[in-house]
Amino acid sequence: METIEVLEKIGLTDKEASVYLAVLELGTASVESIARKAETKRPTTYLVLDELQGKGLVSIVPRAKKSLYTAESPELILTEVNRKEELLKRFMPNMLALFNARTDKPQVLLFEGRDAVRGVYDKILSGKNVAWFSTIRDILSVYPDYPKKLNERAMTGDVSVRELLTKSKEDIEYVKTMRHGPNFQQHFATGAGEFFTDNCLYDGNVVFFYFQPAIAAIQISSQGIYKSLKSLYEFAWSASEPYEKVMHSWQTVKKE
Repeated sequence: METIEVLEKIGLTDKEASVYLAVLELGTASVESIARKAETKRPTTYLVLDELQGKGLVSIVPRAKKSLYTAESPELILTEVNRKEELLKRFMPNMLALFNARTDKPQVLLFEGRDAVRGVYDKILSGKNVAWFSTIRDILSVYPDYPKKLNERAMTGDVSVRELLTKSKEDIEYVKTMRHGPNFQQHFATGAGEFFTDNCLYDGNVVFFYFQPAIAAIQISSQGIYKSLKSLYEFAWSASEPYEKVMHSWQTVKKE
């Protein structure tokens, strides 16, 4: 990383960084010399030097016949960064209190488009407890790699996953491709019908994915809403059928 990039990252503009480095290298110099070195226009250089003076990084040489400028030690930048860090630490509890106060208010986010929605799926991949109720057809048609990735993470113990599916042909075929264990369980909802969206509960969030007429997702972050839907999910899960039972019935029907 170039020195000029470092100065920009700690708060100087690109022109301020260029002019300061020019003065630092020249030692004591006129505006004309600084402008040539920094490759900035002379009127702009005057303005930038005024800004740097205000920040304490350059000074005008006293009693000179024409305006000459000299750079202050770069250590002043470190001092200023440390001062800002201490100030931020001092007021951090107040800002965190404001941030935490909003956690009781539902936050609703809309994600539109293939890439934005994939980002939501990726975030779920890093979750800890994930519960789905969905028809697998849509996600397999748009993000065919995602279910396998989630299954692999669950089998390594990184995430606990439950999927409540329908008895559609696509769901039955999908179940056959997954590995099962304590951290990856699949059940089937009783009766006919299907879920018309891909739905997920994870780590205090509720997400509804839909694929028609366009790809989008709505995420609601609210402990109250999450807990309410999680209770409904638990009722549905307890009344659903384990995949082993459904697969056994399916294979029996096929043999007959």
